[in-house]
Amino acid sequence: MVSPHGDGGPADESSAAVAHGLHVDMPPGPWCFSDLRPPCDGYWPWMLRLDLPDDARGRIGEQQLAVIGEHPDALALWVSGLDQASFEKVITRYGKQFLALDLDKCPRITDLSPLEDLRRLRLVDIFWNQRATRLWDFSRNPALAGLRLRDFTRLHHLRDLRAGASLVELDFGDALWPTSTYESLEPLTALRELRSLAFNPKRIDDGRIEPIGELTWLEELEIPANMFTTRQFAWLRSRLPDTVNSGVLAPILEVTPFEDGGKIKDVLLVGKRKPLLSSVADQARISKHVDDFWQMVDTFRRDPALAP
Repeated sequence: MVSPHGDGGPADESSAAVAHGLHVDMPPGPWCFSDLRPPCDGYWPWMLRLDLPDDARGRIGEQQLAVIGEHPDALALWVSGLDQASFEKVITRYGKQFLALDLDKCPRITDLSPLEDLRRLRLVDIFWNQRATRLWDFSRNPALAGLRLRDFTRLHHLRDLRAGASLVELDFGDALWPTSTYESLEPLTALRELRSLAFNPKRIDDGRIEPIGELTWLEELEIPANMFTTRQFAWLRSRLPDTVNSGVLAPILEVTPFEDGGKIKDVLLVGKRKPLLSSVADQARISKHVDDFWQMVDTFRRDPALAP
């Protein structure tokens, strides 16, 4: 199925949004990940969605390739289930046309290096890969502003990211698989243009939060509240500007209330192995955690040489 136009598709997106009381200004193309989706479910007219037949098993045929050729004005491509050979066909024949690529459920792609030939590429989103053990040479993509890597089961290092000098948005991890682990966050310190960082792996092997503390240019930070210890998060709070938007740079997170053991729990203490508590029944424990957190922040600010 192809849906750059058609009944109920993106061509009707503005009408649907107006019906919901939304004002829609269609972006001229994909510059950031938020540009890829309209306010209502669907796709912009410059987004080409290519669905392979259920029995294709990752192999793209000439008929599907011809469909891409029929839409020379498409700027973004969504495609699911490609294997290595089909991935290379798409990139070699049509890759230079697109500014954004969304590769959904492509577990059989082993080598991502064909992306190195796409100098205009701005956004890459890859979901579910079971074979790639490294990324690619990002220095070959000088326009790349956004990268999302979710559910990569055999990728355990981020060293290739050191060359991603143009990256503004980075999202990686997703802890669905127990093998979603990474050696270190150290390569992120080279990303001087990075403004939005989100990650959610099972584990960072070296356990160090210090590389994030060097990203003082960040504007958005989203990581699990149990990824590091409370002390580490307090250290990070002392290092990053107050302008950074992040829930984990505070001692507690408010969560949707739910009942557990007769209590309505609605507060999560920030830190590894910290519990969900009740803002009513556990008020004293929460207050102590909050006080301890800010005391640690103050200590780290007074002594910048202190390790987390």
